[in-house]
Amino acid sequence: MLNKLLFCALVLAPFDLLANWSTFDTPELTDKSKAISTQVNALPEQHLADNRDQSRATNILINTFEQQQSHAKQLNQQLRQFRTSKDPNDWPAIEQTKLSLDSLSQNKAKLLTYVSVNINEQFTGFGPDGVRQLLLEAQVTEAIINYQLISQFRHLVRFTTDLKVSPFPLLVLIFKLSLIGILLSWWLKTAPKLIVSQLKNTKRKPLSGEPISHVIWRYLNKVQAPLAWFAALSIMINTLMTLPGLDSINYLSVVINWSFAAAIIIRLLTEFTSHHSHYNNQSEIVELRVSTVKHWVWTLMAAGIILKATEMSVYQGTIYTWVKTLMLLVLLILLIKTLTNWRSVVFKQLSHSDEQPAYIDWAIKRQAVTLLAPIATLIGVYRLFSQRLFQELFNKLSKYQTFKHAIAYFFRVEVAKQSQADKQNANMVRIKGEETFSYVKPGHEDSELIENYASTELNEIARYVLAPTPAMALIYSERGLGLTTLLKRVIYRANSENAIYISCPYGGYQPLVQQINTALGLAKDADETELLQLLRSTEKRFVFCIDDCQRIISPKVGGLIDLMKLSKLLRRGRNQHGVLLGVEQSAWRFVDRARGERLLFDKVVAMPRWSETQIAALLSSRIDMDGEHALSFAGLKLPKQWDEHELTEKQRAEQGFYRILWDYSDGNPSVALRFFRQSLHQDKISGEVFVRIFKAPDAKELENMPKPMLAVLRAIVQLEVASAEELSACTQLGFAEVLNTLRYFQNRGFIELIDDKAKISSHWFRYITNTLHNQHLLVK
Repeated sequence: MLNKLLFCALVLAPFDLLANWSTFDTPELTDKSKAISTQVNALPEQHLADNRDQSRATNILINTFEQQQSHAKQLNQQLRQFRTSKDPNDWPAIEQTKLSLDSLSQNKAKLLTYVSVNINEQFTGFGPDGVRQLLLEAQVTEAIINYQLISQFRHLVRFTTDLKVSPFPLLVLIFKLSLIGILLSWWLKTAPKLIVSQLKNTKRKPLSGEPISHVIWRYLNKVQAPLAWFAALSIMINTLMTLPGLDSINYLSVVINWSFAAAIIIRLLTEFTSHHSHYNNQSEIVELRVSTVKHWVWTLMAAGIILKATEMSVYQGTIYTWVKTLMLLVLLILLIKTLTNWRSVVFKQLSHSDEQPAYIDWAIKRQAVTLLAPIATLIGVYRLFSQRLFQELFNKLSKYQTFKHAIAYFFRVEVAKQSQADKQNANMVRIKGEETFSYVKPGHEDSELIENYASTELNEIARYVLAPTPAMALIYSERGLGLTTLLKRVIYRANSENAIYISCPYGGYQPLVQQINTALGLAKDADETELLQLLRSTEKRFVFCIDDCQRIISPKVGGLIDLMKLSKLLRRGRNQHGVLLGVEQSAWRFVDRARGERLLFDKVVAMPRWSETQIAALLSSRIDMDGEHALSFAGLKLPKQWDEHELTEKQRAEQGFYRILWDYSDGNPSVALRFFRQSLHQDKISGEVFVRIFKAPDAKELENMPKPMLAVLRAIVQLEVASAEELSACTQLGFAEVLNTLRYFQNRGFIELIDDKAKISSHWFRYITNTLHNQHLLVK
């Protein structure tokens, strides 16, 4: 059957169609064009070329000009003869001349970049030689356009003839284009619903920041339509380019690529600026921003299309250079217009800052001068962008505590240098003793609560301890971070008379049991049996918050006996009671290392250090800015930092001083409050109280102290309050040696004695803990 069909097709088909075979001979270059290509390829690499090579390239370039002119005339002459004779045998020679002319133009573009800059400017500039080259390239372009017109007509005739033989390729092409159109229509209908649903799903996720998936879908929602059209048209053009004679469709491809790229970029930039700009609530700025983006993107698109089309037509010669210069001039005019439009906005924002560098003052004074106004506006734009850039960089780096501490340290050193002369003023005297508490108030039950501090830890421990299940948890922190306040907040959340707060006494386990008995309504001297019977028989659920449990922990062999007895006692209650123990961090480290992986508590939570913002909020709540005990930060010379541009001089001085206290205290509010009180100075003449930089203690002696003496300090930190006997047992040092060491510490103010028991001085607490931490004797 197949043979019969083939025979019928051969019989029915006209003989001239069967005889019209296509040729596949590739035309060769003319001898002169080939010689120039050989000479160009023989030149060394441009970075290896010397003056002799550039001189040789110049001679080849001049010869190329002559051959271009000759080949252009020859091509025009051949085309005129072909129009008259219409002899197909003349077409190979025409193609050879056209191919040679293209080769000459490519070689000329290479040689123009190879020769020296002066030669290049001579032939591409606006001088006589440049004009001659422009006329020559126009002549070449005219010849190529004439060739393209005739060539396209010949390809159309051949394509029509081929369709009579087999229309199958055209049917396949129509099918592909139809399929592309169907897919495009389906996407335009489906994509909006799909993207909106994905935006809703990603937005529901409980994340602190915007999920990256939500960002992607948000931007895709803005560009899905032009992106779909761009993909569809690009595929259509690539499909059409398979047809013979449609090489010129490349120009349409350039227009589509640049046009849709401009539309997509405009939408992306508009979405980005509207999402991240600080001025979305100002309609004037929003409208100006959108119009500026559109003008620049569409202008760059037009310039790109013109330059690319010029390069494809005449390569990078004189016409291309002239067009590029014209495009640069257009962009310069657009820049001046943009600066003129933004001038009022730029200088309005610059006016918000009190202190400006000299070049900004110059720009402000000349903003109304016609010729200098664009330059002044450009300087203002640079200032605003540099400020914004450093602001963003500072905000990113400020997330790291190391960077913040480094900034605060250099800040403190600079402030100390500037304030030294003010401190030596004879009229300024430091306020001491109890009087400081009148200006920086101590904490009490009604003090303002910094609720955002340790909120995560509070929620975590409260959910566990207050739930109707047996629970024994522990929370630890450095002294002064607010552990007692957090335990009382747990009691407040319990909202029950069965929630009991107990501060562990210094006496140890037995006095603690007596306090528990009293709190539960038992006799103070009741034994553990009665206490256990009550805990087992009661239907009430008690919540015990026991503070200062480091007082029943001793850093020595057998030092956990009291803690183990307490945990065993409370667990034997056999009821759903909740227990929360508060321990200082240094004591907990000893417990943690001594117990290893053996379970002692159901949950252990660490309290974080205070952030700079939290320290500042606490200090601000403890002072008065008006009234009898008002404080003044006037005269405190603090350099401006990148995160303080919107603050007044008074606010900047206050916040800057709080930053110094936060850095020195390492996030400990008790230490910050103490040195805040040491920073109060009073003018003897006016009686006004000022804040000045405090004098930190010198820790050189601590850093060079022998290890046995540091071990005694570590034991005091862990025990909170310790007698000489306890220190001797904990450090394995002789009693006499411990007494001498304590006397040495007391003489230098490192410790305070309370009923013959040693306690770390509040003044030296931070430096002692830092030294022990640096010596790997303590973990802060």
